[in-house]
Amino acid sequence: MIRDGKRFSFIAVLFFSFCFFLSAQSGGNTTISWFTNEMPELSAQWGYSVPFKKDLRQPSAAEDFIIAADFRELRIDTGIKYQFNQLDVTNRAVYMPTFNNSFQAGFGLCHHFYRYTKTFTENDIIVSTRFRWIKGPVFLFENAAGFLFKFATIDAVCKNTPCIFNLSYQFELLCKWQLNPSFDFWCAVNLQDYFDYPLAISPFYKIGMNVAVRKELLLGMDYTLKFVDMFYSAVYLNEQVLRFTVKVRL
Repeated sequence: MIRDGKRFSFIAVLFFSFCFFLSAQSGGNTTISWFTNEMPELSAQWGYSVPFKKDLRQPSAAEDFIIAADFRELRIDTGIKYQFNQLDVTNRAVYMPTFNNSFQAGFGLCHHFYRYTKTFTENDIIVSTRFRWIKGPVFLFENAAGFLFKFATIDAVCKNTPCIFNLSYQFELLCKWQLNPSFDFWCAVNLQDYFDYPLAISPFYKIGMNVAVRKELLLGMDYTLKFVDMFYSAVYLNEQVLRFTVKVRL
């Protein structure tokens, strides 16, 4: 575990060194915006997930609903996902002051609740440091690294073992291209997904796109591959999910 922690810390340092190298390209005197005092961008999003390769978490199609508020420096959202015998609830808050109007750096906090009916319950807490770099109106790069605190209760043994605790890692990497005002394409590599929080290291590889039908209405589609024990043993593709989304800017 110590060796794995050192390896993860080394990778995280490399990524954040790269991030701050990008930020140095802005040049000039440093200006900092701690909070944009304007009306936030409010949105509501509905999603429908179809699993092609199923694991325990994806035995059937699932629906989710996410509402969010973006104040630029502060982003908050909450989401709920339901499928047969399973319920997920996620709440996130990210605060990143803006430097030189070109990059952001700060921290994030996330809580995830998962209930598998009559089987077990999980509570996940993630704390992370985050970086976001925006190159003009076309390209966005964002990454985060932190720790995952997992608390689980298994119904069959809860009287003798009320809580099982695990400490793990969190990592996110997102690249997004705004090809024109109505279309964007993105790809991401995450150790955890918005409604799925496995212990490291079972990464998610994601690609997606969004099309603005109107200014306030976006249609999206993304595809996710989930691998299990990718860096410890033979690579195993555990899950494939195609998700469709409808997002309304309020």
